Amino acid sequence: MLAVSSGVAVVIVNYNGEQLLPACLAALAAQTLAAEEIVVADNGSRDGSLALLRAHHPGVRALELGRNLGFAGGANRGVHATSAPWVCVLNSDATPAPDWLAQLTAAPRDERTWALGSVLVSAASGRIESAGDQYAPAGYAYKLLRDRPLDDLPTAPYPVFAAPGAAPVFRRDVFAALGGYEERFFMYYEDVDLAFRAVLAGYHALLVPSARVTHRLGATTRSWVRVRFYVARNSMWCAVRCLPDAAPRALARRWMLELRSNRPRRFAPAEIAGRLAGLAGLPRALHERRTIHARRRATAGEIDALLRAPEGLA
Repeated sequence: MLAVSSGVAVVIVNYNGEQLLPACLAALAAQTLAAEEIVVADNGSRDGSLALLRAHHPGVRALELGRNLGFAGGANRGVHATSAPWVCVLNSDATPAPDWLAQLTAAPRDERTWALGSVLVSAASGRIESAGDQYAPAGYAYKLLRDRPLDDLPTAPYPVFAAPGAAPVFRRDVFAALGGYEERFFMYYEDVDLAFRAVLAGYHALLVPSARVTHRLGATTRSWVRVRFYVARNSMWCAVRCLPDAAPRALARRWMLELRSNRPRRFAPAEIAGRLAGLAGLPRALHERRTIHARRRATAGEIDALLRAPEGLA
């Protein structure tokens, strides 16, 4: 029997996702523990997304934003439009398992747990895409247990730097206190930046291995050139804004190493453009850094612990 409510609202950010929404919404409808509310924050889609929602999903609220505000802007407005104490920002190319919400809400947590994470399972391979998102002191994010079999997962929940970005569940009050996603990022690394600000404020995420979400990685991406640009730019801003011991020379070496080693090489111009845009935005990022770190509540030891991958999961 379907439960009345989980206390979790779900926000799906959509931009021309008519082909992806049906599977995502069907997976939510099949939950053994229902979402309190489902909102699709539509970034000015020009396909049949809105018509699809009106015709086939009358119980889903369509928030028509009228223009493309990016993932960050669409998600912020979607979260603001809901009222549940917890809220999930779910990618439209993600399909949660039927017991996903039930597993997440049953997980033990403490007063400093601000986010609940699910294991992302690759739709292409059936292997782990992410068992928690992690951040290296060298200034980049990476995914735990990527490409490993599901049998390698621990059984008990464990703390991580960040809940995987395709289906994080946040405490509404903490999300609001942190100011939500940084909309200047538009898309990519906005989730890492938000997670870092939560860590600095003294919170942690909890990864629940029994909560599974199948993810069609890249299904919402229409231009890998844009991906390279945004990742190159936003990863710089995230490091400068948030990394406690940001060493300029070490970061510059890391950025140059990425530029030399990333493949395929045809995307190098986009990556260079992203780095240049990042450099142009550094004065503002440095100003924001002062504000972010003035609000820091976590000790150096607490931050260092979350910048280290859980034992055996790197």
